[in-house]
Amino acid sequence: MTAPNFLRGRKGAFIALGAIAFLFLVVVALPLATMFRAQSEDRTETLAQLEAYRAEEARRPALAARLAALQEGAKSVPGLLTGTGAALAQAQLQSEMKDLIDRNGGSLLSAQLLPPTKVKGFDSVSIQYDVTIPLSRFSGLVYAVETHVPYYFVDSADFVMPPNWHQNAPNQDPSMEMRWTIHAYRWRGSQ
Repeated sequence: MTAPNFLRGRKGAFIALGAIAFLFLVVVALPLATMFRAQSEDRTETLAQLEAYRAEEARRPALAARLAALQEGAKSVPGLLTGTGAALAQAQLQSEMKDLIDRNGGSLLSAQLLPPTKVKGFDSVSIQYDVTIPLSRFSGLVYAVETHVPYYFVDSADFVMPPNWHQNAPNQDPSMEMRWTIHAYRWRGSQ
């Protein structure tokens, strides 16, 4: 009788030991294995991201040199004013416009500087001019402004003809008055 109790005790111990081993496997070993697998996957992903970041960082000097070359090239675009600041660009615009007006027989009465505006990497500088010019020379002035490099743009224009100008003697050239706003662009770069 003692043998079956012994076997039962031994069998019960094996069952208890198996249950403890199964419980250890389910509660401790499987979560640890899952955690180590997830940690290994995170490490692999992190190393791949680090390699991508290092590759981007290695490209940085070449990209910076290219950007500097593009910005330098943008400064020398022929259609832009060359002043190093908005005020110098306005001075350039004012000086060159006065020269165009004088060469076409006009008289500059006044020039009003308008505040510069920023437009997508450029400064737009504007000046409003009051000018008198002989009617026969007006088309030459307009053509000179239209074909000027750096490029000038007419924002607005008001013209006043002299009263009874068509009744003047045929050998006289009547003068007209005009007020127009001219603007041009200057490269601002990364400012």
